[in-house]
Amino acid sequence: MAEGSTAVISLLMPFILCFTVIAAVSFGILAAYIAVLGILSTFPRPAQPEPELAPDHAHLALVPNQNHASGD
Repeated sequence: MAEGSTAVISLLMPFILCFTVIAAVSFGILAAYIAVLGILSTFPRPAQPEPELAPDHAHLALVPNQNHASGD
């Protein structure tokens, strides 16, 4: 009887160990995910101000002309 229970335990041990490792890794990933979300919610991104649109007459365009200083 003792030898039969030893065989069952030796067959179950790899499954128990595998389940324990998978559960521990999953718990660690979940805890890290929750921690990152907590940190991000503690320091929220500041709201972006609306960009002010320049009036139509304020557009500047750089156009090549004859009035520039050349090295000649």
